[in-house]
Amino acid sequence: MAERWQQQLRKLQDVEPPGDLWDRIIQGPRRQPPPARRAWRVIAPVAAALAVAVVAGTLALIRPFGQPPIQLARHGGQFADPRFGWTIRYPKGMAVGHFNINGFATAEGVRVTNFPPDLQAASTGTPPMGWLRYFPAAGVALQIWFEERIPTVPPLRDSALPLTRALFSPIRPYAGGTEPRPSYRIFYGDGFAFAVAVWFGPHASRASVRAIWAVLASLRFPPLTEGTIWQHRYYVLGPASRYPTRSVTLVPAASLPKGLGSGSFYLIHAPRAFYAIDQVFATPQRSPVRCALVYDRKAFQFYCPGTNLRWNRTGQPLGSHARGGPDWELQLRVATVAHDGQVLFCPFFGGLLPIRLQGNPWR
Repeated sequence: MAERWQQQLRKLQDVEPPGDLWDRIIQGPRRQPPPARRAWRVIAPVAAALAVAVVAGTLALIRPFGQPPIQLARHGGQFADPRFGWTIRYPKGMAVGHFNINGFATAEGVRVTNFPPDLQAASTGTPPMGWLRYFPAAGVALQIWFEERIPTVPPLRDSALPLTRALFSPIRPYAGGTEPRPSYRIFYGDGFAFAVAVWFGPHASRASVRAIWAVLASLRFPPLTEGTIWQHRYYVLGPASRYPTRSVTLVPAASLPKGLGSGSFYLIHAPRAFYAIDQVFATPQRSPVRCALVYDRKAFQFYCPGTNLRWNRTGQPLGSHARGGPDWELQLRVATVAHDGQVLFCPFFGGLLPIRLQGNPWR
């Protein structure tokens, strides 16, 4: 048998398939096939098989540029985000797909559906949302993702978990087609902003809807490690319980891990917020003064030794410099509290506490 097969392969070397081979394969069998040489009749099945193999090989070359097929999970399990470490739990019968897009905008997250999404659908934007265009009537979907073009100033603390359904708002569909109107919200985890959206087809079962909300309710963020740098952005300063309300703590630069290049700063715990003030103060160039601030615990003020420069606990200048304008004010930098209770501080954000806090942090 092996010798006969080798003889047939040798015949292939001497035979050239007709130029309309592909058209014949597409059109299928004809009622009156045109006469052909006997040699071609012998090898036609082999040639057709080779043609199919070529096409399959071509598709195999194309597939890596798209996404592999997604199948419904036979068993429930847990998904852990490879970058931020947050987790969700999903039941059987769901398709779970992670995505990671790098470009002008970075996007990373997970998609959970009760149907295999068409990831080959044409799409624009980041992350790709073309799969929503062909949304089944009984389908349900959840997507959680991080997307950032420029760093986002964190709030005073992470969003409370589990996420409340009442805080979701309906928005316009992303892709059109049969996509149902999504419900959407932004939330914060470990100092970073995330987006979450849910979709429910018009004929989605109550069990499927409950399953999607249960997946979202299982969202958890990992504990952070004190004395480290989180995601190249935040110092992890320790648990908030270590810093009593009304406390002012000097954090020396020497005690910080290397990597962010921050100087020493004071961490202040006001009743309404944590914030930081740089220890080094420099006045405008027209009247150069540079000093290391000292905290007067009795007066609850900051001052420059050897000068008459003083500031209150919210960074406002006192005395003769009170009318000097914003150049003489101390910048209040945002510090945030993560899900595990640790205080996070990013030295790259300027005096942006007023953006996240309305009014005085002490009232």
